[in-house]
Amino acid sequence: MSKPLPQIVRVNGRPRLMVDGRPFLIFGLQWDCDSCFSAEEMTPLFSHAVHMGANTAVLPTYWREVEPEPGHYCFDVVDERIRQARAHGLRVILLWFATWKNACPFYTPDYIRNAPEKYPRAVDRHGELTVSLCPSSETTWQRDRDALVALMTHLREMDTERTVIMVQLENEPGILGSDRCYCPICTKRFKEDDWERRWGAHAAEAFSAASIAQYIDRLVAEAKAAYPLPMYINVWLAPVVGGIPGRDYPSGGAVPAMLKLFRQHLQHVDLVAPDIYSTGYRDFHRLCQTYGADGNPLYIAEHSSSPKGRAERNVFYAIGQYGAIGFDPWAIDSPFPERDAPPLVDPVGGEWGPQAYWLRDSYIAIGRAVEPIVEAQGTERLFTFVQEAAEQGTGWEASGCDVLISYHDQEGAARGMIIQQAPNEFLLIGVGFSARFRRPRPDGRPIPILSAEWGYFEGGRWVCLHPMRRERLESEGLPVTLLEPGVARVVLDI
Repeated sequence: MSKPLPQIVRVNGRPRLMVDGRPFLIFGLQWDCDSCFSAEEMTPLFSHAVHMGANTAVLPTYWREVEPEPGHYCFDVVDERIRQARAHGLRVILLWFATWKNACPFYTPDYIRNAPEKYPRAVDRHGELTVSLCPSSETTWQRDRDALVALMTHLREMDTERTVIMVQLENEPGILGSDRCYCPICTKRFKEDDWERRWGAHAAEAFSAASIAQYIDRLVAEAKAAYPLPMYINVWLAPVVGGIPGRDYPSGGAVPAMLKLFRQHLQHVDLVAPDIYSTGYRDFHRLCQTYGADGNPLYIAEHSSSPKGRAERNVFYAIGQYGAIGFDPWAIDSPFPERDAPPLVDPVGGEWGPQAYWLRDSYIAIGRAVEPIVEAQGTERLFTFVQEAAEQGTGWEASGCDVLISYHDQEGAARGMIIQQAPNEFLLIGVGFSARFRRPRPDGRPIPILSAEWGYFEGGRWVCLHPMRRERLESEGLPVTLLEPGVARVVLDI
């Protein structure tokens, strides 16, 4: 019997990614845009991804590679990507680089790029061609659709093990060089629908957002008819203030100011996912709140992989505090935005940058308790904490007891989650902290620990590797300490 298709469902009103019929969290690593053309370049990185605690390889798929000539399709390298991931026990998210890759046609076939009269570029207000393809071109859309449907049909036939769990449509779509396309077709539609009256100074960007959303949603409808995997769109984000659409970021993407409008034009796309490269603490939280609102499943489709990028911390915030379905730094073999910093994995020598160890610890810890975390997301049973500058600890008023958390100075910072499974049972997940349990005020006395075990969850079943803190008096309420990444299951004597 074939495995069930991956899907995004809603449980108690919250989105949940299901893979093989069970809850799944994406611990992703994305390959550099040009690292998947040959097996020689991409293959060595799979084992590094596994050792880093990833469960999903996020891999580019290039239109020009799939369809080098009109109507002639080749899936050899796509199949090799899937085989390599499967051999390493990884799932795959495919990124369809087609009409737009960073708003540009970098990965379109030559027959598209060399025939602008047939596959037109967007035009600026002065009549000059931009670098982006026009979102109103039916001829371009039809060629993109045909290649995408061919790919999805091929996946349906060859990937019976459901290695591929999601597909990203395009990459950071939009228009660079203009706030909208000023070609006759676009201008006619712009005027007919009265965008200027409705949107004022933002009319051009709003028109572009609606046009691009409709273009991609139509693609997704056709792709899902061939093979209904979850599909999403990612976003090149605008500056917090002062950004000019088409200059500082692609006009027409689902940036925060356009997100509601963009989603109004989506009927088949499962989610809109931000690419977050800001190292600011407040920026990350603001964007998680924005892209996790109004029923949009939160997925961090790209995130800084550089040493200052905070990936090891932000994955806890995303999954624990904001209920994300996954997290995906870019890229395993290329640091960004700090280009002069070491990558997670040096593609030549295979050495790891320091941030790779920090991310590994986070992925390993969260990965050992996926199903309990998913079940607790969005509830008061889950408490998330991350050590920020100058912080020494925190606390949580759980149901029936107080939890006092102390941070231990470590590279990458203390970080964790605590889940209350029952009145007297807690899961401690993370690294670099200790937890004490006390009776609520005004009592405040330590609560004795009946048992503390170190282990992991296999699906929904707890597997104990060994008891913790042997040869010490449990009755004294001593702290449970996680110096290594993992999961502790604590039962209190309440």
